[in-house]
Amino acid sequence: MQNILILTASFGMGHKSVSNAIKEQIELKNNNLNIEIVDILDILNPTLKDVGSKIYYNLTEHYPIVYNTIYDIKKSNKNNIFDSLLSNTYYKKLYSYIKLTSPNLIISTFPLCSCVVSKVKKEYGIKIKLVTVITDIVDSWEWLYEGTNMYFVPSNEIKDKLIDKGIDENIIEVTGIPVKNSFLNNNKDNVNKNTLLIIATGMTENDLPHNMLKQLDSYDTLKTVIVTGRNKELYNKLSKKIYKNITILGFVNNIDKLMDEAIFLVTKPGGITVFEAINKELPLVIKDTKIGQEKGNIEFIKRNNLGMVINDNNDLLKIVNDYIKNPYKTYKICKNISEVKRNLKPYRVAECILDNVNYS
Repeated sequence: MQNILILTASFGMGHKSVSNAIKEQIELKNNNLNIEIVDILDILNPTLKDVGSKIYYNLTEHYPIVYNTIYDIKKSNKNNIFDSLLSNTYYKKLYSYIKLTSPNLIISTFPLCSCVVSKVKKEYGIKIKLVTVITDIVDSWEWLYEGTNMYFVPSNEIKDKLIDKGIDENIIEVTGIPVKNSFLNNNKDNVNKNTLLIIATGMTENDLPHNMLKQLDSYDTLKTVIVTGRNKELYNKLSKKIYKNITILGFVNNIDKLMDEAIFLVTKPGGITVFEAINKELPLVIKDTKIGQEKGNIEFIKRNNLGMVINDNNDLLKIVNDYIKNPYKTYKICKNISEVKRNLKPYRVAECILDNVNYS
């Protein structure tokens, strides 16, 4: 049996979500493969996993200037010092893991994974194929390493930028960011769309103040669903309040169904979430951010007019009020989303990977 190793990392949920989507798409086409999803820090140094996640959260939430300084170094410099240091320190551990598990192909959904696999290939001369799936709408150098056999990128703009950086256009496939199959089944014509869906997994109580929620709760023709995911602190605070037209949910397994009922998706600009919404043809309402990779995702939304970028809660209330007065105002945005969706190749990732496994 052929073995596929998907390497990811638990910094945010996006990289793991993309990994799960890729695995699902491959298994839909061929279920006779052994596919393992592994957090690379579990291999290199498990202690770094918890420490790194805490550092990532604190930097992005409390010290964005520091985070962006590090991100800009990684984005702008080939073989950046941060990932190279980790790679040089721990690449032997990954080599031992590869020898033990004997994968026929490795898929990377996180920049560090591509970096360390590249180092292993260079130092030991192994011929294993490396496929990198870029999970944000960026062309950062931190994703690009010698020995990569294929890049899957979100858009034609990113492909062009990679070519400008010297990447062979023949190993770049434009597919969009992979999403699970449930997001590819669009049931928007079979449901009553009357929901403002807020995915609040990365938000705080300050992002959802009581005065804003009170206003949203006053709309009898619109219901609001807030999904806090694994953010238990936010769930506990919000669920203590009594609302008539607002539902507070914790972790759910039916985001795709909730999207089918929604008129807008209010969320942070993660790459996977953007493409889940595109596949569901759901207009986005994104709070502006200055965080590294999220800026690239916002620029993509603006450039293609896939939704609205807001600066504060008053902007959200204005959008909702405008929609209630004139629901057809979203028609142009929905048309733009459909155009972007038409150019996606959601099954192409699995097809290319299976071709590479079969010929490895």
